[in-house]
Amino acid sequence: MNKPMIFIRLNEALEAKGKTVYWLSRVAGIPHVTVWNLSRKETQASINLSVLSRICAALGCEPADLLKFVPDAEDNAVSTMAKSQTTKAKAAKKGARAK
Repeated sequence: MNKPMIFIRLNEALEAKGKTVYWLSRVAGIPHVTVWNLSRKETQASINLSVLSRICAALGCEPADLLKFVPDAEDNAVSTMAKSQTTKAKAAKKGARAK
């Protein structure tokens, strides 16, 4: 399995609020094992949007406060390809207008 390139920064958010995994589990109504797994980088594979919503509601934060994107080589290749395609499309539009 590939390493995730979007990390869930739950521990940082909990620490900033002075709260614990147990507190979040109890207040948000999320099983403790789910919150615990999300708090460990080794077990972060995905997050259900309803779980993310409950965490944000309990901590009074936005999803962007909890998620961090760290691009890898594949992400960089996709970004380069997208930029290249955008540049080609702009050049084609510009050429079409000149005619």
